[in-house]
Amino acid sequence: MWLAQRVAAALLLASSCVTGSNFVTSLHSNYVVNLDFDSSANALRALDSGSGAAGQGKGQEEGESKVMAFAGGKRKFRCKLPNTKNRTRADSKSADAAKSKAHFIKAKLASLRGTCWHLPRGYWTYEVCFGRKIAQYRSDSGIHHSLGEHVQEADELLPSGGVRELYVGGTDNRTSEVNFVCGSSEANARRFNVEETQPLYYVWNITGPTFCSWREADSSRARTADGAVLKVSALLEDLRRSCVNVTQGWWTYEYCYPRSLIQFHQEGNGKKRNPEHVLGTLNGTNALVEPDEVDMEMIRLKPSISPRERRAPPSNHRTLKQRLGGGTVCDETHRPRATTMHFQCPQNWQSKPATRIVSINEGSLCEYNIMVHTTLLCGHEKFLPTLPRGKETIQCVAEGDAA
Repeated sequence: MWLAQRVAAALLLASSCVTGSNFVTSLHSNYVVNLDFDSSANALRALDSGSGAAGQGKGQEEGESKVMAFAGGKRKFRCKLPNTKNRTRADSKSADAAKSKAHFIKAKLASLRGTCWHLPRGYWTYEVCFGRKIAQYRSDSGIHHSLGEHVQEADELLPSGGVRELYVGGTDNRTSEVNFVCGSSEANARRFNVEETQPLYYVWNITGPTFCSWREADSSRARTADGAVLKVSALLEDLRRSCVNVTQGWWTYEYCYPRSLIQFHQEGNGKKRNPEHVLGTLNGTNALVEPDEVDMEMIRLKPSISPRERRAPPSNHRTLKQRLGGGTVCDETHRPRATTMHFQCPQNWQSKPATRIVSINEGSLCEYNIMVHTTLLCGHEKFLPTLPRGKETIQCVAEGDAA
């Protein structure tokens, strides 16, 4: 009979698997292992044909088979592994393409959710609360009209990389259509406007780099409708004119996009910085710092060798890297301090975490690696973590007798 082992496959296999170690790294708590101790030919054929519990259902994508050892290596099982193909692509033709597209739409809008923008126009002020509602009002008279509430089921992912939203049921049946299109998000260049194209029907146009297709130069370039070229660093333009801070022990670290990273100690009431060190900067260099022009590189980080990370799901999504040099001279090395900045869409992006510095490592004396998590990158397919597929079963059938 089938023996269902309702345990996380990562923990089970990591502790007992003696073969297929490259697979162990891809397992996590969404997987369940079913061990069938019947080593009959019928059981093996059922596994290979996909007619077992793991293979039921039409249209299931085939995974590979591996022989694994359990119980301290005393029993070997042939296991059918789920297909681990990344399903975050907008053009996915898999059975769950609709789920993939909805996931990608959410990722593109992740940095906007929960925020409201205001647009003064004549004697009206318009308020757009992304993913919730749109309204117009006059603060001097108390007049307020709803321009519609968001209909999530109507969200549409456009071939251009943009998104279209619909807001309905406003005052006197007012309706709003919001078009998110490819363009700059820099404050002086971003387009945020509205037009009443017909009575009580409002069309909004909002630009942002997350709504580009990013198909040029190995996904590191995008082209707007008017032909302007954006570098992939344009995704971070919302960080311009602001700084990200974190305090670890005695030191506070401050990154100000795109120019510099500073380390300092706050004295007294926090108004004085002493000492203060520049850990890396673009100031005084020929590096481009203008909006949408900052040079950064898309890379895939090497996996950690820690046991915890080996049990984590594989991460094929990219990181955006920036090199900052020319910092304060290091007493030990007599060379300027330097930092490599890494920007990444976090695994928990759907909870809308704020942009933050999550790790600081000094790989060698006065050479730093900083990891920043930000939802600003999540709308680019290469930066978006793999779409979770929910609970899946790994079916295993015993091979031969006990050793």
